[in-house]
Amino acid sequence: MQTREIDTSIKRKLNILILADYSDGNKAAIYFAMRYLYRPDSMVYIVQTWQKPNFGSSMVRDLSPMLESIASSELDKLKTYLQARYSMPNDQVRLISHEGNLATFFKTEVYKSQDWQVVLGSPNDENFSSSKNRMNEIVDNVSEDLFVLAGLDHDNSISEVFMLADTPQTNSSNLSVLKKIAISEKPNISICLSNLFESSSDRKRRVLPLIENCKGAKLIFSQVGKGEGQKEIQEFSKSGKSKLIVFEKNSSRKFQNGIKSCLDSWLLKSKGIRV
Repeated sequence: MQTREIDTSIKRKLNILILADYSDGNKAAIYFAMRYLYRPDSMVYIVQTWQKPNFGSSMVRDLSPMLESIASSELDKLKTYLQARYSMPNDQVRLISHEGNLATFFKTEVYKSQDWQVVLGSPNDENFSSSKNRMNEIVDNVSEDLFVLAGLDHDNSISEVFMLADTPQTNSSNLSVLKKIAISEKPNISICLSNLFESSSDRKRRVLPLIENCKGAKLIFSQVGKGEGQKEIQEFSKSGKSKLIVFEKNSSRKFQNGIKSCLDSWLLKSKGIRV
């Protein structure tokens, strides 16, 4: 299958990007994207990575086409599922088979030329024993709105939401997402304010739009201590079963190792096709 690339001559707003490297969470990610992020003119992209073997020139020659074919086949299956379940037009779904890992994909012009809402999901009843640094790569490189789902059950309900408020304000599209979730799911929503909001007036201006748009949910506000939010996310990860964590677009975000290790524990092993 030839990879369907993005037309970089036109910068579309709020394209949806599903990271398909994470096993059985892909259908939960598709459900979330279509229920809460999709608009009539949205383009939905699905990316799957694959990597050449790093041993033996003959092995590279023989196995590389096979690995690329496996990645392309999995992408086609996800596209078929998406179109069958949500009646998506063919020209609104794009597949990207990327040679390399997600960290290298986030540095490509294909990725950097667009505005994204990025989604990844992990299934329920798993230990989320990811390989080291997988979540580090995503959090440090994605620099766009990122929605991480963990432990969604058969009906894809979300009981707990966590948002690290480390941007000056929540943008209107994300307020709309939170409003929909608050109305339909009535979850607990934990908002952790960064040290950007030290004064009471700063905090009030930051939280008022969230209060207004999250009616129906139970809102819990806190502020990070000395770190970047490690303790708060660790506590959140222990509660409930079906979770969503929201990172808003922030190109300057860099986390300390504590928070990265905590987030790593959420995810399955990457399914990026490799040997």
